[in-house]
Amino acid sequence: MNAALLMFSLALPASAAQGSVARTLQDEFAALAKSAKPAVVNISTVREEQYLVQPNYYFGAPDDLFGQFYGQPTRPKVYTHRTGGVGSGFLFDPSGHVITNDHVVRDATEIKVTLTSPEGKEESLPGTVVGRDPNLDLAVVQVQAKRRFPFLRLADSDKVRVGEWAVAIGSPFSLEQTLTVGVVSAVRQSLSIEGRPYRNLIQTDAAINQGNSGGPLLNLDGEVIGVNTAIFSPSGASAGIGFAIASNEIKLALEYLLAGRQSPLGWLGVEAAPVDDLIMRRFNLPSADGVIVSAVMPGGPAQEAGLRRGDAIVALDGKPVQSPQDLVARITRIRPGTQVPLGIVRKGAAQTLSVRIGKRPDSQEPAQRPAPPEEEETNSAAALLTWEGAVFERSKGGIRVSSVEPSSPLFGTLKKGDLVRGVDGHEVASLEDIQSAVAAADLRRGMVFDVVRRGKALYLSVKL
Repeated sequence: MNAALLMFSLALPASAAQGSVARTLQDEFAALAKSAKPAVVNISTVREEQYLVQPNYYFGAPDDLFGQFYGQPTRPKVYTHRTGGVGSGFLFDPSGHVITNDHVVRDATEIKVTLTSPEGKEESLPGTVVGRDPNLDLAVVQVQAKRRFPFLRLADSDKVRVGEWAVAIGSPFSLEQTLTVGVVSAVRQSLSIEGRPYRNLIQTDAAINQGNSGGPLLNLDGEVIGVNTAIFSPSGASAGIGFAIASNEIKLALEYLLAGRQSPLGWLGVEAAPVDDLIMRRFNLPSADGVIVSAVMPGGPAQEAGLRRGDAIVALDGKPVQSPQDLVARITRIRPGTQVPLGIVRKGAAQTLSVRIGKRPDSQEPAQRPAPPEEEETNSAAALLTWEGAVFERSKGGIRVSSVEPSSPLFGTLKKGDLVRGVDGHEVASLEDIQSAVAAADLRRGMVFDVVRRGKALYLSVKL
């Protein structure tokens, strides 16, 4: 809204001014819809799955029946199962390239892209996948037609502010060209949705439903600030909590998607946990800022840089690290091969390491994870130690948690099968070690257990 319009609205009576502002905003939404909709597409897919069925004696084909009677092998039948899917997308250049979610086109054997002209006329064209990145849940589809297309521009999502208007356009429940309006509710650095990690998400209360996936989330200038990707909903319908992959993430990935490759993700090679007051005290940290390194992957960039288990990472490339999610989100955005400073605290002393960011492997090996302890028979009471409702016993791998009573203050922190390697900085290798360690501990002040759970190294803090 320009200054002249604002001054004019202030000069009007309150009700007239409110009506004028509302009509102006209404006109803004209508103009945005008119300009953006021709570049928003519906994507319908077909997936085919083939499977073999071995006919049995009673229900096989007649020739199979006689073949079995005379001892001849039966022929398996090949069946093809076809399923359909619907999603959204948008054109981002005049050449007919469409951005959508990877989960919209994954495993598709047929893709149909439907465009809608400004006059409302629909046109369906075949599409082919140019590039997919399952890690980012992004894909590029090429519309098969030789002409220029309307397209949407990508905004700078780093400038998005909470409270700004957000407009979603897509095909919820196959209802094409549906527009909904809301605001930017939050900007989230990372989030796990149905087990899939996402980074740099824009949260909105604009209604997003099934079929909106891959469609654009727009600002009032008609620029794309994100790709609508997921919703949080107990019912399966919009509950006012939708998420879009930020447009700057798309910009980083486009070079690789257009070349048919996945974008390389930066990788440090550590497992990290938040720092609380007990971790801060145990590791002699100046504050609860940063993250504590619970494991370092052998041969990874962190190990090569000299990072150790028990170090606290407090800064990356000169900027404070807020959480494990913040660390992961920022590392993945750094191009592999880049040398960056890593600020750490080790045994109370601040240091700076130089680390060369690696390329995240497709599958990561466990980070310095010992094998789970082998169980051994412990019928003797001498082989057991009970403390605060938790029972510890010897195993071939060390000291193992045998059980934890529900009434124990350790219940929910320690679990059956945990291998205890240390308590409050004291190494534990025998029942005598753990007996001495817990005798010196004070649950009212809190304590930190160093354990291995299902092969994963953890620092666990507990306090009464």
